[in-house]
Amino acid sequence: MTRETSIARMLLVLVFAPAGGLFGKAVAEAAQGLQWWPWLLAALLWLVVTGLVAVAVMSRFDEHR
Repeated sequence: MTRETSIARMLLVLVFAPAGGLFGKAVAEAAQGLQWWPWLLAALLWLVVTGLVAVAVMSRFDEHR
């Protein structure tokens, strides 16, 4: 496995794993009849911010080829 592949896998986990947990929390809150939208908003915000960071990191590694 190359260095880029291992970094890409790590970024993939750091982006999607917490977002999945936040989406799950939103579903659990909705099932209990509580406000679920703050958790959904947090998950979407997490995806956008960490996705942008992941793109920046990967483009930085592409520049050094």
